Amino acid sequence: MDTSIRNRLLTILFVFGLGIYALLPSLRYAIMDEEKKSNLSDEQIDYFESRSIKQGLDLKGGIYIVLEVDLPQLIDNLAKNKDNNFNDFLVELKSEYNNSSSDFFTVFEELADDKSLKLPRYFINYGKTKDQIITQLSLQSEDSIKRVIEIIQNRVDQFGVAEPTIQKQGNNRVIVELAGIEDSERARDLLQSTALLELMIVKNVESTNAIIRQIDSIVSSEKTEKETENNEINDLFDSASSSELGFSSLLISVGGNLAIASQDLSALKNILLNEDVKQILEATNSTILTSDSSIKLVNEIGEEEEFYTLYHLFNNAELTGGVIEDAQMRLSQAGVTAGQAVVEVEMNSEGSREWARITGANINNRIAIVLDKKVHMAPVIRSQIFGGGTVIEGLDSIEEAEDIAIVLRAGALPVPVTIAEERTVGASLGADSISKGTLSMAIGLLLVVLFIVFFYRMSGLIASFSVMWTLILLLGVLALLEATLTLPGIAGLILTVGMSVDANVIIFERIKEELRNGKSVRSAIDSGYERAIRTIVDANLTTGIAAAVLYQYGSGPIKGFATVLFWGIIVSMFTAIIVTRFVFDFVTTRKNIEKLSI
Repeated sequence: MDTSIRNRLLTILFVFGLGIYALLPSLRYAIMDEEKKSNLSDEQIDYFESRSIKQGLDLKGGIYIVLEVDLPQLIDNLAKNKDNNFNDFLVELKSEYNNSSSDFFTVFEELADDKSLKLPRYFINYGKTKDQIITQLSLQSEDSIKRVIEIIQNRVDQFGVAEPTIQKQGNNRVIVELAGIEDSERARDLLQSTALLELMIVKNVESTNAIIRQIDSIVSSEKTEKETENNEINDLFDSASSSELGFSSLLISVGGNLAIASQDLSALKNILLNEDVKQILEATNSTILTSDSSIKLVNEIGEEEEFYTLYHLFNNAELTGGVIEDAQMRLSQAGVTAGQAVVEVEMNSEGSREWARITGANINNRIAIVLDKKVHMAPVIRSQIFGGGTVIEGLDSIEEAEDIAIVLRAGALPVPVTIAEERTVGASLGADSISKGTLSMAIGLLLVVLFIVFFYRMSGLIASFSVMWTLILLLGVLALLEATLTLPGIAGLILTVGMSVDANVIIFERIKEELRNGKSVRSAIDSGYERAIRTIVDANLTTGIAAAVLYQYGSGPIKGFATVLFWGIIVSMFTAIIVTRFVFDFVTTRKNIEKLSI
């Protein structure tokens, strides 16, 4: 076999092998019956769900909710020195905005001009001129949307929804799509509630070791008596075999902190729910929480594992998010942290007094920033802090600093949120969409195959083979990317079939032209592919640009369609140019073909 052909064969086998590997968990999970699925462990379910192609709301069923941030109320919250003139203005602002298609701050500015409202009287903290004030209020509005999205994301993550869609719409709306959720009332309560932000002191090492020994004692005693215990207690040990050796066996030391593997979180939860353990924690004014984000470590056998940092905290929060007035990302200007991203936090007068007391009493202790019972970070208090201002340092990036600032501000400015629109998509409707989408794709594929085989005979069979592999490879790419497949995404799959055939038609017509000009089969194939490639690349490049724009500016199902379309272009070009060319070259080099079936 020619070296170039062999290299192309190895490349094709590698690509398709990777695609099949990525797609295999999806296929296994899809054909698995409900009885087998019910017997899977939580870890196995997580594996299959993480490796499988995700289904969007229109395919899996669930709820679609549009949340609306009350911008007039936000303005009311920010205003100072309010009087009857301002209150009358606010009432009219709400009416004008609800009946207008213009941007909120356009309506705000026009109405303020009509009423001759002196904005600096009410918003002196946001500027001295009308333009400055409106600019700052607009920024506050954008931040409020970010805070709402952050709160919702945290809540949804705790809710356990796979692949939720949460995105901004316009200047005051947030779209939330929760696939697989049937309890709409619970979802509404979840989305409309406020995130809980707490500042809690981390207990010292001695206290932590003491509490671990006490919990170990409880776990060990119940292990020895499990024959006489009820099933509820036995479940404590069934969740993870490592818990049989005690609470401490679940923990490892990482950088001076205790950490627990992700697969042992269920065992930790069961231990903390034990009544005796709860009594110990209550008696010692303690609580045990895990970090919000995980770290990855390589175990003894060279595999990568996820670990969460464990924190032993005083149960009573020293401060809550209600005392934080502002938190902003800044670039440090001096000291060893110069040029690094930091977060500057400002508190109200009550918070300032408490912060000075807390920091003064806990120098060299750590204080944990806890959001929704997950520790976001736990910096060390180096000195007493007066004035309600502090700086959080040691952050990895500007993006992390911005995220922390948003989290800290989340409880500082409560923004009224209402449900503007709600739709429920039933699971049966989703299944029907999958069935019809699959049927349409199968019919379309069959018609395409019949067409191309009828017109191009044996060469058409080669093209049909490439189309089949295009679909398989594309699905593998979607699984590898953990993309969410929607009904428009299925339309993208069908469109990919058409684009793949288009490329083959262009190539085949070029080859036929070369054959009519009297060239040999081998020469006609070479010339046909060379002449066709530029046309194919140009056509697919323009489509790819359109797909990229749709993905960047589209939302929900549009993004799903754009994702499938973009990767479909790449995959179809690979199969049409590389795979079919390999088949032609392989056949014509092994056999002296004088006439091509095309």
